[in-house]
Amino acid sequence: DHADNLFNYPMTLKTTNQGLIVTYIPWGPIGDSAPIEIGLTGLNAARTSVSDYSDWTVTMNWSDGSHDLKTTSGIGMPFLYFQKDADDVVEIKVNSGTVTVSSEMLIIANAVNEADFVFYAPMGSSWSSNGSTYTSTLNGNDYWSMAMLPQSTTNVNVMALEYKKYAYVFPTNTATTWSYNESTSKLTSVFTVSTEVKEGTDSNVLLGLLPHQSSNLAPTSPTPNEYSYDAIRGELKTMDGNTFTLENTFKGILPTLPNLTQYSTGFSLTDLDAKISQIENDGLATWTDSYNEGQVMNRLIQTARIADQIGDIVARDKMIATIKERLEDWLTYQSGEVAFLFYYNSDWSALLGYPSGHGQDNNINDHHFHWGYFIHAAAFMEQFEPGWVNQWGEMINLLVRDAASDDRNDTMFPFLRNFSPYAGHSWANGFATFPQGNDQESTSESMQFASSLIHWGSVTENDAIRDLGIYIYTTEQTAIEEYWFDIYERNFQPNQQYSLVSRVWGNSYDNGTFFTGDIAASYGIELYPIHGGSMYLGHHQAYAQSLWTEMTNNTGILSNEVNPNLWHDTYWKFLALTDAQAAIDLYDSYPDRELKFGVSDAQTYHWLHAMNALGIVDTSITSDHPIAVAFVDGGLTTYVGHNYSNTAITVNFSDGFMLDVPANTMATSRDLNVSGILSADTYEANENDPVNLTTTTSGSGITKVEFYDGDTFLGEDTTAPYEFNVPNISLGIHSMYSKIFVGTDFINTNVINIQVGDQIPYSAGPTIIPGILEAGHYDIFEGGNGQGISYFDTSTDNKGNFRPTEYVDAVTDVTEGATVGWITAGEWLEYTIDVQTTGCYDMNFRYASGNTSGGGPFHFEIDGQMVSPQIPVTTTGDWGNWNSKTSTIELTAGIHVLRLTVTQGEFNLGRITFSYSGMDCPAPGETGLPFDFETSPVTADFTSFNGGTATVEAVIAPQNTGNNSGSLAKVVRNGGDVWAGAYLNLSGGLDFSSQNFITLRLWTEAPIGTTVKMKLEEQANPANASELDVVTALSGEWETLSWDFSALGATVFDRLVFMFDYGNTGDGTATSTFYFDDVEQVTTLGIEDPEFEGLKIYPNPVTNKLYIKSNSIHLTKVEIFTLLGQKVMDVRSDLNAIDLTNLSKGMYLVKLLNSDGYIIKKLIKR
Repeated sequence: DHADNLFNYPMTLKTTNQGLIVTYIPWGPIGDSAPIEIGLTGLNAARTSVSDYSDWTVTMNWSDGSHDLKTTSGIGMPFLYFQKDADDVVEIKVNSGTVTVSSEMLIIANAVNEADFVFYAPMGSSWSSNGSTYTSTLNGNDYWSMAMLPQSTTNVNVMALEYKKYAYVFPTNTATTWSYNESTSKLTSVFTVSTEVKEGTDSNVLLGLLPHQSSNLAPTSPTPNEYSYDAIRGELKTMDGNTFTLENTFKGILPTLPNLTQYSTGFSLTDLDAKISQIENDGLATWTDSYNEGQVMNRLIQTARIADQIGDIVARDKMIATIKERLEDWLTYQSGEVAFLFYYNSDWSALLGYPSGHGQDNNINDHHFHWGYFIHAAAFMEQFEPGWVNQWGEMINLLVRDAASDDRNDTMFPFLRNFSPYAGHSWANGFATFPQGNDQESTSESMQFASSLIHWGSVTENDAIRDLGIYIYTTEQTAIEEYWFDIYERNFQPNQQYSLVSRVWGNSYDNGTFFTGDIAASYGIELYPIHGGSMYLGHHQAYAQSLWTEMTNNTGILSNEVNPNLWHDTYWKFLALTDAQAAIDLYDSYPDRELKFGVSDAQTYHWLHAMNALGIVDTSITSDHPIAVAFVDGGLTTYVGHNYSNTAITVNFSDGFMLDVPANTMATSRDLNVSGILSADTYEANENDPVNLTTTTSGSGITKVEFYDGDTFLGEDTTAPYEFNVPNISLGIHSMYSKIFVGTDFINTNVINIQVGDQIPYSAGPTIIPGILEAGHYDIFEGGNGQGISYFDTSTDNKGNFRPTEYVDAVTDVTEGATVGWITAGEWLEYTIDVQTTGCYDMNFRYASGNTSGGGPFHFEIDGQMVSPQIPVTTTGDWGNWNSKTSTIELTAGIHVLRLTVTQGEFNLGRITFSYSGMDCPAPGETGLPFDFETSPVTADFTSFNGGTATVEAVIAPQNTGNNSGSLAKVVRNGGDVWAGAYLNLSGGLDFSSQNFITLRLWTEAPIGTTVKMKLEEQANPANASELDVVTALSGEWETLSWDFSALGATVFDRLVFMFDYGNTGDGTATSTFYFDDVEQVTTLGIEDPEFEGLKIYPNPVTNKLYIKSNSIHLTKVEIFTLLGQKVMDVRSDLNAIDLTNLSKGMYLVKLLNSDGYIIKKLIKR
C-alpha cells in the first residue's frame, strides 16, 4: 500500500498514510530518515495509488474520502509538484534542518546529508507554524512545488530565489521518441516535457540529465549548463528547458561470427565437426522453466548456425527440428496442458510462461531476459524455415509487446515494461521488491533481448520492431558503459573495489548476484551469453583489456580452477574480443572442464578461432545495414554482413567499402567465389580397402584442392575433376575434408566420415538369449572408439573405471558386474544378441537411482522398432543402492543388434537377465477405464514410486464388508517421499468432454480428512500433467471419492497417478495402507443415498450460524469433524440452526445422520 524505495535522482521518497517523506540519501535504502513530511491537515490515507504517469514521471495520489493529495515526481527532476483539493490545508512537518520563511517560500537548510530544500507556495501565500509543523492555505490555490537545491549551494536564500522561475511550471506529460537513420547508423531519441504554467511568465522546467545522456547529446540539442547534483548514477547535470535530443551510433550485430576459421592457426575443421556431433542429438528437458529452456535452446541455436556454415546439414536440421518442436509447444495450448505454455494475466497486463522460474510469474521478473531467448529462437526458425512467421509470428509479437511494447495505447501491455527510457536501461524486478529500489543484474541478457528484436524485426521485415531493438540496444549500451562498467571512471564511488558491478539498484550497486557472492560470477553474469550481439563488449579495447587483467587477478581463470561460478567458456569468448590467440591457448589447456549450463563447446571453439581470424571490432566503421560489422587485424579489415531477405543487397560501410551480400546468406569481404562438396565412393569400408575421394567444385580461379584426413594432409589435385585415392585405408573413423585454394586463400569443404571396421560383440560372440547381459558389455568398434557406432554418450569424458578409452561412463562393481552410470537423455548402447527362441521374454534388470523422482524411461529397439515398453524406474535412495525390476521384451530368433535407448536418464544400469516366458507378450496399452481389478490391471501393470508399493490381491475381511468383488488394489506407503504412490498407464488419452469425473472406492484406516491426490500425466511427457486433491470423509469403511476434471475436455493424459495421504510420509502401518476398487470415469456423480436428496447446509462458508434445510428428512444428530478426524461438535437438538461462533476458522466435515444412514458435507468456517 505504501513504498519506501522511491529514488528519483536526486531525492529519496517514501509514502505514508499522512503523505510523502522527502529526504536525500546518497547511498542505499531510506532507513528511518524522515527530515521532511509533506501532507494535508487531517490526511490519513491507507494507501498511495498512481493517478497518472508518463515516460519518466509518476503522479502519486493520497485520498481518504475527505482529503486528496497528488504529487508528481520525475527521474532527474530536482522538483516535486503538488496539488490538493480546494479546501485542504497544506501541512509540512520539518523534523531536521533550519527553517526560514521568506514570503511564499519555506526554506529548509541542511535538512539531511547537507541537502537543502525549498517549498514554493503560490504568490501571495503565507506559512503558519506550530512548533516544527508549517501550514498554508496557499492563498486559495491548490498547487505548490518543492525543490532540492544543488549540493554546491552556499547561499540558500539566493539559490531559492534563482530556482523560483521553475517552481510554477508543472509537467503534464513526458515522452520519448526515437528514430533510426539507416544510412548514417545513427539512433536519435528526443525527450520532451509538456507543461502547464501555473503562474508567471517562465515556461521551462529544470531537467536533470544523467551521465549517459549528457555525454551523448546530438549536435543540435540544447545542453545542460545549469547546476549539477551528486547522484548515485554520477553527475546529474541540469538544463533550463523542456526538450533535448540524444544521438547514439549503432555499430551493428551479427547472428553468429562468419566462417573464416580456416585462417586461424591451429583450427581443426574435423574437431569442430566432432563437437557439433556431440550435441546434435540433444533433446530438451521434459520439465524446466522458461529461463533455463531459453538458455538450452540458445545453445542449440548457436551450434546449428555453425553447422550450417560448415555444411553439416544433417546436424543443423536435427537441431532445427528440436527447437521447432519445443518452441511451437510453448506457442500453443492443448486442453489440460500445464507445461510449456503462455498465459495472459489481465490483472497484471502480462504474458506469463509456465513453468516460470525466477519470479517470472509471481513477481513479473525478468521478462526481457526470458523472452529474449524465445524471440531469438523465433528469428532462427524464420531464417531456416521461411514462412514460419505466418503461423507463429503473432504469438512472438505478443512476447515482444509484453516486454517492450512501443505503443502507449496498447490495450494489453504497458509501454516498454522493462526498459526505462530516461534511466537508459532495463529493470528486471517486476515489483521493485527490495529497499534499495529496483534492480537489474545481467545486462548481457538485456542486450541479448535487444539483439533478438533486431534479428526478429529484420528477418520478418518489421522495421518498427527492428528499430525498437536498435533503440534499446544503443541506449542500454551507453548506460552499461556508465553504470555497470564505469568505462570513463566518473561514476563509481572511491571505495568500489572492481571495474564493474553486477547489480545496479535504484540507489546503490554491488558485485553480488542473486545466486552467489563469488566475484567470478559477478564478472560472468555481465558477459553471458556471448553471441553475435555481444560485440559491444569489445568496443572499448582499453577497458576490455584492463578488465581481463583484473579478472585474471581475482579469479582462477588462468589456473583452470574448478569452480561452478567461473564460466571458463564465457571468459574466453570475452577475451577473444581483445586477444583471441590467448583465449585459444587457455581453451586448449582445459579440455576437460565442466561446461556451464547453456554453453556449447562447438560455439566456443568456433568463436575463438573466428575472432582470431577477424581481429577486433572496428568501431570507427559503421554501415547502412543493421546486421553488419567491420573487424580489423593489423592492416586487414574484414567486412561482414548478413542478409535475411530473399533479395541480394549491397551493404555500404562508412569508409566507402561496398559489400554484396546474396539473399539469405552471410558474406564477408574475404569470401572466395568458389565452393565445393567432398564425397567418397564408400562410407563404410574394410581394413586396407581403397577409398576414392572427389571434390565437386564451382567457381573460377581454383589453383588446387588439398585432401585431409583429420589434420593429416593426404595429397592434392591441381586439375578438375579434383580426386584423390586413399589406398589401404586403416581401421577407424576417418573424418575427411578438402581445402579449395585460390592462390594462397582457401575455403574448407564439408566433412565426411568413413567408417573402417565392424561393430562386433564385446565377448567372443553374441550374448545368448535366454541369458545374462551386463550393461557395460556393449559392443566394440574394431576401429577404436565406438562413439556413434556401438553407443552414443553425451559427454566425451569417461567418469567410470571400465573401458576407459570409451566415452560410456561404465564402472566395475564387485556385486553388480560391469554397470553403466551417469546416464542422460539421448544416450544409447548396442548389444549383439543371439535369440534362441521367438517369443516373449521377462527382462529382469538391476538398477540404482539416487534421484528422488526416480529415472528413465528407457526402452529397447531392434532395427529401429521398439520391442519393449518404455520402462521407468523408481528411486532407490542412493546411486549405490541397487534394486531389481522386471519388464517384458518381444524377440525373434536369430542374431540381432539390440539397442537400449534412453529417453530420460537419472539411473544406473546393471545386469539384465532375459528369461523366456511364452510365445506372446501381453499387448501393450490394454489398461483402460473402467477397471475393477478382477482380470486387469494386475500387480505388474502398476509402477510404484518413492516409497509406495502397489499390489492387486483378493478381497478379505474387513474390506469385504461393503465390497462384493473378488479383487482390489492396495497401496502401502512406507518411507520415501510425501508424494509416494503408484501409477497405471492407460491405452489412450482421457476425454472429459462428457464424462467429467474420475471416481474410485476407497477403504483405509487413515483418519478422516486424509488427502488423496489424483494426478493425470502424459506418458511421453510426464511433466505435462494435471492434478486434483480430495479428502476422505470416512475411516474404516468404504467410501466413494471423486475428482472433477471437467475443465480439461479432451486431453493427451494417458496415465493415472494415485497418491494417498499426500503430503505425509508413510510408515507401513494400517493408517498408511489404502485399498481401492472400481476406478471409473462417469458423467455425473450419483447421490450417495436417495434418502438425503434435497438436504442442504448454508451459508457455506459460514461465519457464525449454520442452517440446515432438511425438508422431510428427520435428522437425529449432527457431528462436525476436523480434517484430521477429530470430532469437535456433537449436536442432538435444534438441528435446523447450529451456532458455530466458538468454532475456529478452517475446513470441517459435517456428518448429518438419521435412522437409516448419514451423509457428509464439507464446510468452511470463516
